[in-house]
Amino acid sequence: MKIKTNNLALTLGGGAARGAFHLGVLDFCEEHKIEIQAYSGSSIGAIISASHASGISAKEQLKIFSSKDVRQTLKFNYFRNGLLKIDQSNKIIKELLPIERLENIPKPVWVNAYDLKKKELHSFNSGDTVTLCMASSALVPIFKPISYEGMYLIDGGLFDNIPIKPLENKGYDIYTIDLFAKNSEIKNKKYNPLKNIKKSLFKQLHSNHKYSTENTNYYLGSPHIRNFSLFTFTQMEECFKLGIKEAQKHFLDIL
Repeated sequence: MKIKTNNLALTLGGGAARGAFHLGVLDFCEEHKIEIQAYSGSSIGAIISASHASGISAKEQLKIFSSKDVRQTLKFNYFRNGLLKIDQSNKIIKELLPIERLENIPKPVWVNAYDLKKKELHSFNSGDTVTLCMASSALVPIFKPISYEGMYLIDGGLFDNIPIKPLENKGYDIYTIDLFAKNSEIKNKKYNPLKNIKKSLFKQLHSNHKYSTENTNYYLGSPHIRNFSLFTFTQMEECFKLGIKEAQKHFLDIL
């Protein structure tokens, strides 16, 4: 079966290990020949977007994320601006993100990151792929911020977790995949990644989240995603299967 779409673009939200849900949706797209024209992502969503647009299949990505090699990319930072830093030279990173520049990836990709120096949110569609994807995933205070071209970049998902704006007014049918169920866990203090950030930033996240969910063409957010931990990678296979199941239901309903 081949499902035809006009000009489908995906917005992939952040959510750490729950990114396996994104991979399940992407695997469904691959199996049913649903072609994706463009991507925008924050945090794990940025990494998966850049990797998939570079030709790395969903199952290949799942294998990489589930491997022991991924843990070897994490280095203790001796509490200098973050507990951990990511070893960008590790070969597993190159397998995941093989194309060095965002502008050279065959399909448009926007990577969301926040500059601490100028207090600005950026959506990059050119620049060093690995560095910008790592910056988009630099969740403070766990990970060290990334220095890049005079900027001091951290996780863009802290400010706009499902960034649809880079895809707007470009003729795309925007399909947003949210790793936080609507009106649920994003408000749950137990899982709140902003507990040490100013309340004004928390409000900005909610404002952007509300904008994205109300202005996207299609929204996919499963309440069952709450059953999966953000930081436990042992559940990735089950989360992947949930992504396939939810994609089957949503895509067949609307497309």
